[in-house]
Amino acid sequence: MDMLKDTGGREEIPLRRLYHSIAGLLLVFLLAYTDKTKGIILISSLFIIVITLESIRLLIPDVNRLFFRYFNPFLRKEEERKPTGTAYYLVGVLLSLLLFDKGIALFAITILAVGDPAASTIGKRWGRYRIKGKSLEGSIAFIITSTMAGLMLQKLWPGLAPGVIITGATAGALAELISNKVNDNLLIPLAASGAMKALLFFLNLIHID
Repeated sequence: MDMLKDTGGREEIPLRRLYHSIAGLLLVFLLAYTDKTKGIILISSLFIIVITLESIRLLIPDVNRLFFRYFNPFLRKEEERKPTGTAYYLVGVLLSLLLFDKGIALFAITILAVGDPAASTIGKRWGRYRIKGKSLEGSIAFIITSTMAGLMLQKLWPGLAPGVIITGATAGALAELISNKVNDNLLIPLAASGAMKALLFFLNLIHID
């Protein structure tokens, strides 16, 4: 018996989006005031805890049923038999911290925290123009909200100029748009971080701040 009613596989749940945003922003502020090494240790520890709990519930049906009974509002139907988005979320955060400068990683996590839920909310309510099941309106909302967050919280990443912030937001939106086969919680922060790093490298080569 299914533990969740069939909602079409990819339908988002409002409480899930809220959790997504709050948890992501809490991580951003926590990491912003922690040195990078301690931040990596923290996220690694959280990932180990999450993947251990995920393994237990996926291996023990009774635990899985209990999990879905209490956390149903935050879950998708397909997560009955595979890890939830939280594990991918933490991997995306961890890889961003490991591979990129702290300021870039922090803004990439912010993009994931605010842009992805905005795209889902706007796309499902007002989306008309579809690309691979995603909406153009959702992608625009993704870019706008991520850019606004980046500018409002710029003191957390002072080395990122507005053009770099817009580039990261746009790259994240494109990643969300094409992320049918790769979990977007993993793809978005890496795409955003990579685009910002590439732009900063190019600007450094031509000596433009």
